[in-house]
Amino acid sequence: MIDNHDHTIFPKLETDRLILKEIIFQDAASIFHIFSNEETMKYYGQFPMKSIEEAENLIKMFDDNFKNDKGIRWGIVLKEENRLIGTCGYHNWNKRHSRAELGYELSIDSWGKGYIKETLRVIIKYAYEVMNLNRIEAVVYPENAASIKSLINQGFKKEGVLEEYAFFRNIYQDLIMFSLLKKDWLKR
Repeated sequence: MIDNHDHTIFPKLETDRLILKEIIFQDAASIFHIFSNEETMKYYGQFPMKSIEEAENLIKMFDDNFKNDKGIRWGIVLKEENRLIGTCGYHNWNKRHSRAELGYELSIDSWGKGYIKETLRVIIKYAYEVMNLNRIEAVVYPENAASIKSLINQGFKKEGVLEEYAFFRNIYQDLIMFSLLKKDWLKR
C-alpha cells in the first residue's frame, strides 16, 4: 500500500472558516491558554497545564510524533481572527494495521460553533486519502456528550465501553471506543 504522507513537509489544510496548520513554539501561549482551562481538560485525560513549559513540551511531542511517523496534530486557526482555538489530529498511528486514534479539543470560547464538524471532515479525508488509514478510532469519556455527538455525526460507530481503560487524573477511567472504517466513510 502506498503511503502518501510526507513526514518532512507538514500539510496545511483549510475549511471555510479554519486553517489547520503546524503547531510551532510561537503557539505556546495559545496552547497554554487552551490546555490550562479545567473545563476544556475535563475530558482530555490530564490535569490542566500550570506552566508555559508544559505547552512547549506538548508542542515538541507533537513535532516528534510527526517527524517519527507516529501521528500528526494540527493547530486549528480561526481565519477571521488568525487565532489558534484548538488542536486536532492522530496519535497511536499503527501503519502496519492502517489505523490511528483521533483526538481534538477546542478553547471553551469556541465551543458550539460547528468548528469540530468542519475540522473532522477535512482530517478524516486526509487520513483515508493521504495517510492510507483503514480505521480511525476515538476513545471518549462516557460523560462527554458533545464529543460523542460529533463522532456519530461523522459516521463513527460505538463499539463498546472499555472498562478502566486508562489511568487519567489519578483514577482508572472507563472510555467508549468509537470507530470509522474507510469502507463506511466511502459510502457516505
